[in-house]
Amino acid sequence: MGRINLSIDEKELQELDYMSGKANISRSKLIREAIRLYKKEFDKKNMENRRIEKIKNAIRIQDSLRKYSKGWDGVSEIRKWREAR
Repeated sequence: MGRINLSIDEKELQELDYMSGKANISRSKLIREAIRLYKKEFDKKNMENRRIEKIKNAIRIQDSLRKYSKGWDGVSEIRKWREAR
């Protein structure tokens, strides 16, 4: 396992000690758990942002295709094909 040096304010250190004492775990383990939780949330937000970008791109594509289909009525087209059966 890698090692790092971490500088934090005295108040944050006291809070870290309090939480690690309440959870009965070491400071290191508490920090590792906090990093895991942060990474999970970070990944979740990143996936959501990518999903939104894909949706925006799909909308841009639809908008660009729409100009080629002016005057075309999808409902009429479906009815025409149904009646042709």
